[in-house]
Amino acid sequence: MIENALREIGLTEGEIQAYMVLLETGSTTTGKIIKHSKISGSKVYEVLDRLIGKGLASSVTKNGVKYFEATGPERILDYLDERNDRLDDKRTMIKNILPQLILRQEHAPKSNVKVFTGFEGLKTANEDIINTLQKGESWLSMGLTKQPESWEIYFTKRQKVRAGKGIIHKHLLNEKYKSLYEKRKKLPHTEFRFLPKEIEMPTSIEIYKEKVLILILLQDDPMAIMIESKPVSDSFRNYFNVLWKTAKK
Repeated sequence: MIENALREIGLTEGEIQAYMVLLETGSTTTGKIIKHSKISGSKVYEVLDRLIGKGLASSVTKNGVKYFEATGPERILDYLDERNDRLDDKRTMIKNILPQLILRQEHAPKSNVKVFTGFEGLKTANEDIINTLQKGESWLSMGLTKQPESWEIYFTKRQKVRAGKGIIHKHLLNEKYKSLYEKRKKLPHTEFRFLPKEIEMPTSIEIYKEKVLILILLQDDPMAIMIESKPVSDSFRNYFNVLWKTAKK
């Protein structure tokens, strides 16, 4: 049933096999994927790159070895939406198998550092913030300068979802980027303060719960690095709070 549902939404046989192995093994190398699937060594990286491109997997390199991990199964619904594949029967089918997919992933070991590549990877990382936080909890952002208009439109739409959930967003934004402030300033639970024009970088640092997400917003090679560590998130949060107190309103 699970495999049939994943075929229906357009995943190939190789992608399905790799995704199922990743769900059950957690953060792993290609060796385990090859061992537990019918994917050949010559094809495994190609298959994994496609999963990463669809936002269904992430990767990280540790001591020169590349590890792969499935993203949360809920991401499949976002993948459907982004393909404009909103047929009710497909969404219902995926919702029916989500509990089984989540159960498979539940006890798998996870990496505390994940790397997402491409714009789909940025979307996946951004969705983790919205899905992780609850009403009244805080999302802290600092940095960010001009980004492609299509990206700005997408992330502004997701900010509306964030605001609708009652998640508080405090954003330290570069003064050059007040156009973004004008588009989002009326959203509920949203506060802005401004960093000097000289502090300009093609990155944005997102702090939430015990995670830090570094978005590298280069149009030709976007990337997101997610670190899950309380000491790291606490130190970034303290840094943010110092800057927030001195930033312009």
